[in-house]
Amino acid sequence: TLSLHDALPIYLLSTNCRPTAICKFCCYGRHHYLGHGRAAQAKWVRNSEYLAKSGDINELIKEARVHTAVRISGIGDIIKEHCNNLLTLAKKCPNTQFWGMTRKPELAKKLNGRLPNLRMLVTADSASPDSIWDYEGRMCFGPRRHEDPVPRDKRIVTVFPYHNSGQVVNNVPEHRLDCPAVRHTASGCHDCGRCWNWKPL
Repeated sequence: TLSLHDALPIYLLSTNCRPTAICKFCCYGRHHYLGHGRAAQAKWVRNSEYLAKSGDINELIKEARVHTAVRISGIGDIIKEHCNNLLTLAKKCPNTQFWGMTRKPELAKKLNGRLPNLRMLVTADSASPDSIWDYEGRMCFGPRRHEDPVPRDKRIVTVFPYHNSGQVVNNVPEHRLDCPAVRHTASGCHDCGRCWNWKPL
């Protein structure tokens, strides 16, 4: 089976990523990847390849339909070859909410606004190039280290303090937009929904 869970991620590949220096340093996905065996790593390769393939994706559609929410790219990032199948997936599973984060604004533009149950946030952090702020849609900010100020920007809906192994690292100060799942003030994504319940600007 594929890596799908209620309000938990489809793991993809970190080699798909376009990381900043901060993202690369803080990457729990990289540590998570290295900490698992070859079977888990092969599964994430398969997820990415399957999502990029042409032809039917009936296996993924069948599995996604039994979940109320699925996070895209909990580890790694999407690539342009995933976009058509993500749209098909959301269309075929109208009762499942799909959401995720990407550092590729051009792909968020391809996906957002097409279907009500598919939402992608563009991720920025303190090391992101200035061009990331040219994106006009909703965003998230992170990983946020102790020394990183959060921009006052209405596009940001969620802040992700630097965390690893379920714990916030180095006492990152709280922010009103912090992810409550990371802060353990909510049991998980379903108790919040902020990352997909946002209204387009």
